[in-house]
Amino acid sequence: MSNFNIRTPRFYCDMIGYQLARGKNLNTFTVLDEAGTITGIRSGVAADLFDNRPSNLIVFNTATNSGNDHVIINIDTGDGNLRQGFIALLNHNMKTADAKMRVYASDDPDDLDAVNISAGSAAAVAMTEIVNGVPNADSDGTALVTPRHDGSTIVTFSERHERYFGIQFEGTAGSGSDEFNTSTHMTLGSLMIGEYFDMPVAPDLSLTRSITYDHVKVQESIGGQRYANISSFGRQVSAASKSPFSTTTSNQQIFGGRMGLDLSFSYLNSTDLMPDEYDTYNFTDDSFVEDVWNRTMGPALPFVLSVDKTLSGDGNDGEHLFCRFAQDGLSMQQVMPDIFSVKLKIEEEF
Repeated sequence: MSNFNIRTPRFYCDMIGYQLARGKNLNTFTVLDEAGTITGIRSGVAADLFDNRPSNLIVFNTATNSGNDHVIINIDTGDGNLRQGFIALLNHNMKTADAKMRVYASDDPDDLDAVNISAGSAAAVAMTEIVNGVPNADSDGTALVTPRHDGSTIVTFSERHERYFGIQFEGTAGSGSDEFNTSTHMTLGSLMIGEYFDMPVAPDLSLTRSITYDHVKVQESIGGQRYANISSFGRQVSAASKSPFSTTTSNQQIFGGRMGLDLSFSYLNSTDLMPDEYDTYNFTDDSFVEDVWNRTMGPALPFVLSVDKTLSGDGNDGEHLFCRFAQDGLSMQQVMPDIFSVKLKIEEEF
């Protein structure tokens, strides 16, 4: 695909960030280094991984490790009934840092509290590449992912609902292909985990795409000459940090401004749009309000948008957008019994 052509969209919404925003105390984000102690982070704190600010880099203590050293992020999702189906790593340098990733899940936290999770009894999660993550299997048949380049990575997996997830980073260099780069620490801006939602239909043809330079202020001097003050060009990239889904390292080679989308979806079944019941959350029910609008709390939290739910494999970075809703309310218009139409306004985040 090219040109950011919109087909049937997919929404990737972060479940941990949602719970934190709603006041839940998830205090079991731990990062273990090769010694099995909670000192795997060189700069920042574990909770910063879920602050939805990809430019706020966390630096892991990997360049000083050697041999079979690992960095492990243990996550308590807070409830064994919540569904998970994707992991997104935004703004990482895993290619430069010679890093690969494994994912494990369990209902017993002790299964993940180890320097090498693969040696324990936690279930290995087989992953599918959506963006920048080559899945393969090692000698023991465990799924792992190696990014093709620095930037952002999305992988999906069969929906599961274990309470505890462990993300294990290992090296790809050295004689045994298990060492991190010894001159560059691994960095990561944001980590998202949650349940993705596919719209049941494509948007109406009369959609609108826009690019807005909303940080450009044009002023005029007393003599009538005009000049511009620019507080932000939009996306920012460098050799050490990239706005989500950017691949270049040059700010002269990146598209500026803020992308926006106005989408209308017609003739949606009420069951696809709204929950079956509003009295409590049903973990097994899927609808736009439950899995997207409620999970982002409208415009409060950003999410990742894929313009085509069928995308997978290499070269899909530019077909994804880190964004948020640019509307306070969700108006659902009934056009026939139990059939609704809805409009969405989406703007890019950086």
